[in-house]
Amino acid sequence: MLTDAQIRTAIDSGDMDIDPFSEDQLTPNGYDLAIAEVTLPDTGQHFKAGTAVVPPLTRFMVSTLERVRLGEAMSAQLWLRTTWARRGVLASFGRIDAGFDGTLTFGAFNTSTEPLEVPIGETFVQMVVEPMGGSAEAVYAQRSGHYQHQRGVTMAADGDEDGLSVVPAPCLERACHECCIETEMPLSERDMERLAGRGHDPAKFTLEEDGFTFLANVNGRCYFLGEDGRCAEYGHRPEGCRLYPLVLDEEMSQFTMDQLCPHADSVEAGTEEETALMELLDRMARQRGRN
Repeated sequence: MLTDAQIRTAIDSGDMDIDPFSEDQLTPNGYDLAIAEVTLPDTGQHFKAGTAVVPPLTRFMVSTLERVRLGEAMSAQLWLRTTWARRGVLASFGRIDAGFDGTLTFGAFNTSTEPLEVPIGETFVQMVVEPMGGSAEAVYAQRSGHYQHQRGVTMAADGDEDGLSVVPAPCLERACHECCIETEMPLSERDMERLAGRGHDPAKFTLEEDGFTFLANVNGRCYFLGEDGRCAEYGHRPEGCRLYPLVLDEEMSQFTMDQLCPHADSVEAGTEEETALMELLDRMARQRGRN
């Protein structure tokens, strides 16, 4: 496992990333990840500030403040901090796979007969980073990639397992696909890697134009739009599709909902979605520069 000094070195070299990073959260052999959000799935309560109060014998979900990115030759274990175990919290964690990039969502349970106070910002788990014997042949995004680039508490959901999204429910319930006709959706490098990892040929689903890469159309319809009016790769769709109809206006000065979307007036987006869109546009601009 990496020591505190080796974690710093790995971040400096670009082999991994923790954002935001705090020296105070380094441990001798790991890094303590903090709480950004708490959700009570059974009641629908959601906390992003202050203190979440979890009733006795109730499950809750926690999202990390930090976005974690691991290189292709390292993975990480997750351990509940003993402070929480002493308070009666029961939780089960997996391993962070090589190549993962995103915030982390944990499921936990208050086993106590007393309410549990969960302050936003307090550290919750320790991440122990382990170098592997070599680089992975195919990293997380190329294997399952279900939660790559997720932000905030992300519940497992049929048809939408891939993180941050502002898509309105009617898109799924009514098979609305207005934005999939003559689509002009740009693709990030992450999108292409994820879809190629699903077995799709980039030469068929991409179109190059003016240094950007776009989703290709077939007979005026997005390459992935099925005859039933639904996306064949909805759970792995491009980042821009997940954030749509959130866009920047023509002056690129403020966020707005694209009125071409029939459900634009029923969609809301917060600062997280706006930040995600700005990050996506910045990455695409740099990607274009490299091209």
